[in-house]
Amino acid sequence: QLELRPATASQCPVAARALGVPVHEGSGIVATAMSWAGEDALGEAIHQALAPVAHLEREWDINKLEKRMRQYFKNGSKGLEFASNPWPELIEEYATRVYSSIFTALNDRQWLAEADFLLVLDAGIKDGFPPALLSGIPKHIFEKAVLNANDRAFEEQRYLPILWDAITQIIQSPKVKKKAYDAFEEGRKNAAGYIGDEAGSPLQTFVQAWIFATIERLCPDGGGLPQELLAPETATLLFHSLIGAGALPLPLVREQGAPPPRWPFIDEAVLQAYLRAEMAAPPKPPEKGKGKGQGKGKGKREGSSDGFGGWPERGEAFTAFGGGAAKR
Repeated sequence: QLELRPATASQCPVAARALGVPVHEGSGIVATAMSWAGEDALGEAIHQALAPVAHLEREWDINKLEKRMRQYFKNGSKGLEFASNPWPELIEEYATRVYSSIFTALNDRQWLAEADFLLVLDAGIKDGFPPALLSGIPKHIFEKAVLNANDRAFEEQRYLPILWDAITQIIQSPKVKKKAYDAFEEGRKNAAGYIGDEAGSPLQTFVQAWIFATIERLCPDGGGLPQELLAPETATLLFHSLIGAGALPLPLVREQGAPPPRWPFIDEAVLQAYLRAEMAAPPKPPEKGKGKGQGKGKGKREGSSDGFGGWPERGEAFTAFGGGAAKR
């Protein structure tokens, strides 16, 4: 049973989402008791989470699906270093483990994008973590940590199969595949906090930050120039393919809408990212026997302090193709 009382959804975000209440100030009600009735809280949470999507599963019956889900959420806590790591880090690691297992086993299930396992993650933490570790944590702080870990890990793991499919379809070289995969994975992670209006809209700000961070990550493997590893045309094709396959964060798309096919903003942002990289790259040393008296090409180009013009700290965002950073 869920006991309700007036409050703000931001105080108990897990409860608010369970009740379909938007998670922001002034939402009206939250749940004060998050545990499901009965002893098997995890099993009940799994059953409730799968109920809206179970009819879309074509390979397993509901009993097998629930059994597998229980295994994923149970196994996620095994081997966690409860004695040495702080509880927020343990929740983040648990969420990553669980969703990695789910998307590895079920990445071909289209219904995964429609499922919400937030309450299952909440129940799994309470089931698998030592009670003493969680005691004394203020409820709203704990639930906010669970919500953030859930949404981050779900999005990251949902993205990886999409990324691998795009990489393998577009890039032929095994060496370049691995380096491009790492760059596109890290680039999207780094862009997660950029959702302001600095590039025109939250959607544009995120995509621009994702592209800039990805191309920056390619630079070391290209000797300072990303085009030495991945041509701008190939990078543009990859971003179009990824976004067309649903790689944008689902909450952002629900709020902003999907961009149009062949979105010109992608082409412009990729071009700008490569230009920034070229301007920031150290000059090549002269060929042997030539260019005497011109120096040895040491140091970075003028205007660059870190080799890439300065990627802003989290909480800042790039202005639209200006190369600078605007504080939020």
